Amino acid sequence: MTRQLSILIVDDEFGLAEMMRDLLRDYGYDVSLAINGRLALDVLHEQPVDLVITDAMMPVMDGPELASAIRTATELRRIPIVLMTSLPTAAVSPNGLFDAVLRKPFTPDLLLETLRTCLSDRRDAGPIDDHNR
Repeated sequence: MTRQLSILIVDDEFGLAEMMRDLLRDYGYDVSLAINGRLALDVLHEQPVDLVITDAMMPVMDGPELASAIRTATELRRIPIVLMTSLPTAAVSPNGLFDAVLRKPFTPDLLLETLRTCLSDRRDAGPIDDHNR
């Protein structure tokens, strides 16, 4: 039996974060939420997470600041990070911080495919093979 992969969604738009959480839970992921990067770091130090999805612009600590903190922490640096943003791609300077960038608005299919790609080395192709559930 394979273990359930865990995802941390970091976004101050709580409605969007809840919708993503519900979708990803339906597809077999264990999902946690945080409303900013500072709280996300607390979650990351308390429980194992296989992937982080973070918004770019948030109060307290934004997505790039969170990604930088993750990449500099020895115990966290290998966690894949997906950035969600409505900013033009040129405005986001990943510099190796992000494994993928999702431009808002994005479809559920694009979200799921991005997660499969980023998690491919964590457990086969992720918790789902197709949309036939």
